[in-house]
Amino acid sequence: GEGQLVDVSMTDGALSWLAMAAAQYLCDGRVPRRGDEQLTGGLVCYLPYEAADGWVTFGALEPKFWAAFCEGVERPDLVDAQFEKPGSETWRELAGIFRSRTREQWRQFNDRHDAMIEPVLDLDEALDSELVRSREMVIEMEQPQIGTVRLLGAPVKFGRTPARPDRPAPALGEHTDEVLLEIGYADAEIAALKESGAVAGPSADAAGSFLA
Repeated sequence: GEGQLVDVSMTDGALSWLAMAAAQYLCDGRVPRRGDEQLTGGLVCYLPYEAADGWVTFGALEPKFWAAFCEGVERPDLVDAQFEKPGSETWRELAGIFRSRTREQWRQFNDRHDAMIEPVLDLDEALDSELVRSREMVIEMEQPQIGTVRLLGAPVKFGRTPARPDRPAPALGEHTDEVLLEIGYADAEIAALKESGAVAGPSADAAGSFLA
């Protein structure tokens, strides 16, 4: 029956994503180097690679995924080279292999072989992707004086109280009277404030946004 203060820091949230790297440093004191670690570009099995029409991500850190990739591209000779460094002969071989197929071909390859390969999407492709549509992360609503607008949906899904926009963005000054009345100003006082220029109500040419 009591409330509490929820203190949320952007810095704290960013640091929480460093759970593995920070834990290793706090354990052995070794400062990770950019591009040299397992998950930051230090291994040929865990890198982005250029495809024929863009880029794909390759995350075959577990041996089973790496083996599935090598078998799928008919290169069993590469199985023992999983943890070589970028710049090695294995890396050059992989670069050539990945450039030989399009992103869509690699997506289909991954569906067959489960090798942890995904296409890198541009923003327009990501927002139009099947995943984003199924998660309702791009939604439409009607904005007065503008019409139908698209915007991002809610990233947190509630089973009983779904978070969806229930009203459009307010026009500039749309709620001036409402807010002033709520905090105790009388109609005459509000009229005087408007006449003096201290506050303003909605403009006739407002485009339905505080940015108008």
